[in-house]
Amino acid sequence: MEESPRLQLIGPIPASNEHHFLCEVVESTTYPSNSIIMIPRGVCSFKTKVLNAQKMGASAVLIYGALEGRYQLNITNETNYQYTMNDIVYPADKFDYDCSLGEAMIPSSALSFDPLPYNAIQNNLVLSGNSDTNLCQKLSDDNLINCPSQSCLLTGKQSGSNREACCAWDLPIWLYDDRSIEEETTIPAAYVTMEQAAQLFGFLGGEELQHVRMYARWKPEWNVSSGVIWALGVFVAALAAYLTADDYRKLSDKIVRAQTRQRESSELGRQPRPAHRPTTHPDETLELTPMHALGFIIMASSSLMILFYFKIYGVVKVMYAFGCSNALAQVILQPSLNRIRKHFGTSDPIAWKTGTEDFGDIRVTQILSFLVAYMIALAWLVIAFTDRNAETRTFFWVTQNIFGSCMCIMFLKTIRLNSIEVASILLVVAFFYDIFFVFITPYIFKKSIMITVATSGGPPTADASWCEKYPDDANCQGGNPLPMLLTIPRFFDYQGGASLLGLGDIVLPGLLLSFAARYDAAKSLVGIMGGGSGRIATTCPEQRLLSSCLCFRGYFGPLVIAYAIGLFMANAAVYLMEMGQPALLYLVPSCLGTMSYIGWRQGELKDLWEGPKAIKAADAILYGEDPAGHLQSHGAHAPLPSEDVDEDDMAAPPSAIDGDDETNEGVTLTMT
Repeated sequence: MEESPRLQLIGPIPASNEHHFLCEVVESTTYPSNSIIMIPRGVCSFKTKVLNAQKMGASAVLIYGALEGRYQLNITNETNYQYTMNDIVYPADKFDYDCSLGEAMIPSSALSFDPLPYNAIQNNLVLSGNSDTNLCQKLSDDNLINCPSQSCLLTGKQSGSNREACCAWDLPIWLYDDRSIEEETTIPAAYVTMEQAAQLFGFLGGEELQHVRMYARWKPEWNVSSGVIWALGVFVAALAAYLTADDYRKLSDKIVRAQTRQRESSELGRQPRPAHRPTTHPDETLELTPMHALGFIIMASSSLMILFYFKIYGVVKVMYAFGCSNALAQVILQPSLNRIRKHFGTSDPIAWKTGTEDFGDIRVTQILSFLVAYMIALAWLVIAFTDRNAETRTFFWVTQNIFGSCMCIMFLKTIRLNSIEVASILLVVAFFYDIFFVFITPYIFKKSIMITVATSGGPPTADASWCEKYPDDANCQGGNPLPMLLTIPRFFDYQGGASLLGLGDIVLPGLLLSFAARYDAAKSLVGIMGGGSGRIATTCPEQRLLSSCLCFRGYFGPLVIAYAIGLFMANAAVYLMEMGQPALLYLVPSCLGTMSYIGWRQGELKDLWEGPKAIKAADAILYGEDPAGHLQSHGAHAPLPSEDVDEDDMAAPPSAIDGDDETNEGVTLTMT
């Protein structure tokens, strides 16, 4: 905490004095330079009080809650500066008091309104405190047991000779600025409740001077969670894209291992067996076309508008939870169970033979994986619907991030781009879509549709002090962010909040990263099959320099760096502009621009635009189609490994593993 110098505590101007509220400078009074002044709330703005204390020499101000500060005179009814009881403006129901927390009928004879509007010296004894003089407490039905302040405010209602008094609110409030006053304050100010002020008044009763210090609660200067969400976003995008090329890499590794063992066997005079065709079957994937890319904006815009107008956020949470639990089971749980099973040498029996080609045989590990995933999803949903501050619960946001990461991996494994043409259409459309719904819609709909939907309706519309009194009020609910994002709570910040990253900002650029990863892996696989080393050659000087520095070759590495830079720029813009930013505004130019530039420098842009021949050839190799006629290289291509052939018995020409010179690093493709 930041500590101020030791200050002398000085009590308020007496209630009998016309300057009690310090709404104007008292020329006859000067405060010591090291003093902190107590001033009651009411009559004029907080800024006016602080400025007046500042001009009178005070070093700091404590504004405290006071019953007398809630009464005013209606100056519109002023008649030659003469006021009557009819000119009293009483405290406001619910804002200043709540009769449901306690009420009493106070005899008018026990109260005084001289001077108008309220005699604090006499009435405060009757309406507050723990002594026998507190008639509000004594005359209430429950002794104000449900009234935290143990104090009452007059409502202005009368019944015979009695006046109604109800439980007064005594909560901390914001010291709101007065924009009508141009002069700025230079001394600190804080607010204390009536209860806290009573304790300070007790200290002032002694003969010795009382001194206090003011503290500013510490909060981090930098938003660490913003850096964490940046690193998490880059990691998830890179990992999800990298895994989409796993089939190519596995086959390449298998061929290289087989070639190495075959060479060792040939040196011993063993005869290799004939190679067999692979039996790999492609996963179910959807290749995006230009029509899919254009359809994106229609579906995405329609979904946003439906959520904006119909507010079916609960349905989205349910669908998201169970959809992501499916991804969790396939990406993490089932592979983990299989590893554990293989480690202990146990079998994976078939639990149910469906007899269908779509589902196949359902095994025990699959059932266990989905049961665990659905149980986690159910627990997450319970918290989402029952806890107003669900996003602050560690289990909730950690689970949500795991769900989102698995969904990104599943999405990129299923949805694929196979040309820069489709990528350009999709990302450019998404670029303008993001800008429109974040920046343009506030001018049309008076609020940002993207931010409103992302936060399930936006922040609470009611005043903060009202919501502290009535947190269950509909206008105080506000929306928890929709789960279709990664979230990291702000670390060590007592004010709360979180850093957010939408899944769309991962998967849309991730499609381009996935395309780059598959293209690099496909070129490597085709290079191995063509008798090369599988290393990607480059003729671009800038790319050579970047590759040598970062151990990257091809497109995937530079694109990951471009994505990281774009996401960093988006986070920096949020920090500098202090408002939400469309991340695609920064990600699309950085990623698409990097891919296009490298392709142009390497003379591959036309091939990338139309659909790389290397990916088509690699698919033919991987999925068992005859690649003959699809590629020509330096020599005969290496045989393909098969599940029924031992890698030791694979035949391969020595050039397939010995080609480490510059000539043999690349592969020339001629597609027919």
